[in-house]
Amino acid sequence: MTTRRRPTPSTGAPSRSAQRFHERLAVLAIVVAGFGVYANSLSGPFVFDDLPTIVDNTSIRQLWPPTSALQPPRKTPVAGRPLANLTFAANFAVGGLRVQGYHLVNVTIHVLAALALFGVVRRILGRMLAADAHASPDLVALVCALVWVVHPLNTDAVDYLTQRTESLMGLFYLLTLYAAIRTWDGKPSSRWAIIAIVSNIGGICAKETMVTAPIVVVLCDRIFAYPSFSAAFRARLHLYLGLAAGWLLFVAFAFQTPFFSADGFDLYVTRWTYLLNQAPAVAQYLRLSFWPRALIFDYGIPLPLTVLDVWPSALLVLALAALTVVALIRVPTFGFWGAWFFITLAPASSVIAIPTEVAAERRMYLPLIAVVVMVVLLGRLLCRHLIARSHGPNSVEVPSVAARAAVSAIVVLSLIGLGAATVARNVEYRTGLGLWQTVLDRRPHARAHNNIAVYYRDAGQIDESIRHLQIGAPDWPDARFPLGSALIQRGDVRGGVDEIEAFMRLRPKHPQMLSAREELANALQGLGDHDRALDELRKIVAAAPEYARGRVNLGNVLASRKDFDGAAQEYREYLRLRPDDLAVLIDLGTALVSSGHDQEAISTLEHALRIDPSNVTARRELLRPLFNQRRVVDLEQESRKLLSSLPTDADAHNQLGIALASQDRLDEAIEHFAEAVRLNPDLQSARNNLALALDVRRRATATPSRR
Repeated sequence: MTTRRRPTPSTGAPSRSAQRFHERLAVLAIVVAGFGVYANSLSGPFVFDDLPTIVDNTSIRQLWPPTSALQPPRKTPVAGRPLANLTFAANFAVGGLRVQGYHLVNVTIHVLAALALFGVVRRILGRMLAADAHASPDLVALVCALVWVVHPLNTDAVDYLTQRTESLMGLFYLLTLYAAIRTWDGKPSSRWAIIAIVSNIGGICAKETMVTAPIVVVLCDRIFAYPSFSAAFRARLHLYLGLAAGWLLFVAFAFQTPFFSADGFDLYVTRWTYLLNQAPAVAQYLRLSFWPRALIFDYGIPLPLTVLDVWPSALLVLALAALTVVALIRVPTFGFWGAWFFITLAPASSVIAIPTEVAAERRMYLPLIAVVVMVVLLGRLLCRHLIARSHGPNSVEVPSVAARAAVSAIVVLSLIGLGAATVARNVEYRTGLGLWQTVLDRRPHARAHNNIAVYYRDAGQIDESIRHLQIGAPDWPDARFPLGSALIQRGDVRGGVDEIEAFMRLRPKHPQMLSAREELANALQGLGDHDRALDELRKIVAAAPEYARGRVNLGNVLASRKDFDGAAQEYREYLRLRPDDLAVLIDLGTALVSSGHDQEAISTLEHALRIDPSNVTARRELLRPLFNQRRVVDLEQESRKLLSSLPTDADAHNQLGIALASQDRLDEAIEHFAEAVRLNPDLQSARNNLALALDVRRRATATPSRR
């Protein structure tokens, strides 16, 4: 490498205006790079956990007052993460379920995190490289931020909308550290201390893995600003206590999130098996950090591994951990980044684990920073070493123009390569079917077959959907429910019943158990097994008394079996929860008429007509109890209203004829009876009524009136 000698090394600092100009250029570069590589990601659809997080999440339907949005539903990816849920509510308030707005917010959060990273790294490097007259902390920090913002390993946290929880937490994590570092300046620091504490709280409200931020702040203080931990605590105890207060909030949210429940381990995997799976997962993360190809959207559930299966990757992880400890002792400024890697990765890979997900690339959102910074710093040291070997250890030589150009070319080409890989990964997110196909191509597992089957089902390709479900069902019992549904849809009702029953037996605590029982009951009805269908529906109501749809289904089955009193009771329970459901009001009215409760039927059906005066079904049903109660004037009135909407309704003409005949308006009655028979010759009651009315009129005409 050729170099040139600088005649008089300058020790003067650049002017403040020049420094600000360079900072603005750096900010512009990060913003352009971040939005540039994700420009083609804005049309990606809602996938996987986006459905419970956004599409089916009723708590985000109202932004103000924010009480609903700040109480996300349990057993969802936003449980215990109210701030993330609030941002989704803001998205919904602005654009409903238009996906572009959600993606734009995700990209913006990622870019802001990169800007915060730039601030953190440049200030830390300012301390690390303070003794180097030729150091350029701002430039090194810019390279780190650019590499991180375009790195494709972060696409899981940006393109996958639900994982805004990860990027939002990462943003607050970096803001917390940046604000804490700003208090080193010696100026009045209360403002920055408050910002650090508030940012820490914001991160806890976004995702529970923020819990390690106070530890990183203390470690950063000790290594870069204070000679000992005791000195750091004496100087910054109030800041540390403020940050630690966030742990109380963490504990409160821990009771809301499903990830601290042992149910997942009981259902899917033991904790020991999960821990064994983390060694190869960490090795995979490191490989993808350096060679981010064949990224995987869903790694599936942990595999049944043993120590013998994972010892090479476990040895690698232990060696890196040991190297980090040694570095913290001997070269703490470098050891800090190793500690950063393990501290930020540990919660998601051990303590706060998702037992149904063995690995996730988004877990590297913060740990990747350590890898990037270390690589950039080691690359810088390598260049310095090569220069020193060429010109001696005491040389003040600096790289020549050619050497600078070579280094710049390496950096630019690396950024272009990483950015191109990110753009390509964004394309894979454009369809749910295509995204799940990449999982099957790269790491096939049962859950991937289950999810891709959903897209084939929605596309009407039932046979292909069943094929994937049958592949996944032996290893993923959750697939047996959709497999049963698909078989029923194809016409194999008996086979569908067998699969749903297997699902219920293998997953008795599954959240979809009520839906499975409903589907099973409907299938049993189709097979004519009414007793078992009724039994399943009773189990639904017993397990979830407030489950409204279960009440309706049970009521319908009871009505079909002529148990009208039982049906009416179930409809009443449903209407207690949803008093203005028009269809169920009509069903209740019909059941009440059939069970002889005419007065209650009339009031119920009149309530339905107040809700929808044009509803012909409710008005037709109302004619029956009015007839039973001999309310002939009301019967005439309601029959005429019905005929104004349905002039060809034979039964309405028949009922109107009855009302008129009961008021001795025989000629008018005969006209409507005759019209009813004309419209429906098979309506026997109208034929009988017409014959009777004609006979009465004939006898009345034949009998001379007394004078």
